[in-house]
Amino acid sequence: MPSPLKVAYFLSRFPRLTETFILREMCLLRDMNVDVQVFSIFPPLPSRTMHQQVQAMLPYTHYSPRLFSTGVLLAQLHFLLRVPIKYLHALWRTVWQASPEPKTCLMALALYPKAVYFARQLQEMGVDHIHAHFVWLNAMAGQVAADLVGIPITLHAHAWDIFRRKPECVRRQLALASGVVTVSEYHRQFLAGLAGNDHSTDIHIVHYGLDPREFTPAAPNRDDHRLRIISVGRLTEKKGFSYLLDACALLAQKGKTFACTIVGEGAQDELQQQVAALRLGECVSLAGEKTIDEIRALYRHSDIFVLPCLVAKSGDRDGMPNVLLEAMAMQLPVVTTPVAGTPELVQDGLNGLLVPERDAQALARAIERLIDESMLRFRLGERARHTILEEYDIHATAAQLAAIFQEMHDFQPVV
Repeated sequence: MPSPLKVAYFLSRFPRLTETFILREMCLLRDMNVDVQVFSIFPPLPSRTMHQQVQAMLPYTHYSPRLFSTGVLLAQLHFLLRVPIKYLHALWRTVWQASPEPKTCLMALALYPKAVYFARQLQEMGVDHIHAHFVWLNAMAGQVAADLVGIPITLHAHAWDIFRRKPECVRRQLALASGVVTVSEYHRQFLAGLAGNDHSTDIHIVHYGLDPREFTPAAPNRDDHRLRIISVGRLTEKKGFSYLLDACALLAQKGKTFACTIVGEGAQDELQQQVAALRLGECVSLAGEKTIDEIRALYRHSDIFVLPCLVAKSGDRDGMPNVLLEAMAMQLPVVTTPVAGTPELVQDGLNGLLVPERDAQALARAIERLIDESMLRFRLGERARHTILEEYDIHATAAQLAAIFQEMHDFQPVV
């Protein structure tokens, strides 16, 4: 068997509960004989909930020491004495990438010595390729390491990292990378518009993926006759949870019997106040953050999945929420909005229902259809799982990613 390709994943923070999709990807790549090593810019935050797969990746996870530690200082000296021009050029490029965003620029400069430390580690480990999820600080750190060590780097663009940031910053980061990966045709066109000729042919679409064997449908096991609605996501504006609560109020006014559970980390106070104001306490609950195993159990006891995403006032939006893939794999009928790349996953009337964003009445009507029509629930759910099996199986998407890494490594010129 040939030596495995050694790929350094540069992440802002590992582990992170909301980035399960990256964790799945890394674990499967290792199973595919890709030697994935994680380089986490920031240390993990304390959390009571952690996915089991994290334990499998911790032996391959690297954190930088303190800024003024011996290891960090020795790394600076190593590159300054051996390749001073490369060292200073990488520093200049860091400033150039982030200068339109002063706060980001200051953070990138503060992290530069740690990026150099990681570069030294990569050099000693013989890493072949760098991959950075999200076009942000970790990608800039990865670019520093790529410049100093002379290996290719790919950027994996998602949502807030390209939609919420200043376009010029994103464009500059894309221009320096060896290649770009993103999750949908919508994203590819958006990035191509930013990158211009720099990456017109180098933007690869690799769908999000999951293992359908881990998300198997089951008939809800209930102790009452209420249909159960579930929604999962961080408690932020772009998830549209306030519109889901308004829709629940409309359904309750019409006498519909249901129970709605919203799962996600974040401040609950505003949503809890809305629940109280709408008198939804008996049919809506905010469940807080959960592990993937706990979420799977909730899927199995649910009938409908709803996620009314929207474009936030800041411009932030979801690219293609992974929880939609999870719910569809569990054969749940989904109701969502045509934001960003979602219409490439959910086709209205075929494998789910799409409603306009910020429209509680349309959302309520779609949920009401699913409450009233059991055959529609079954048909959409069955087709939803078929979509995941055909197009979003992580074994296929991870293989695509591994092929991109290998191709870039094979054609990388000797430095």
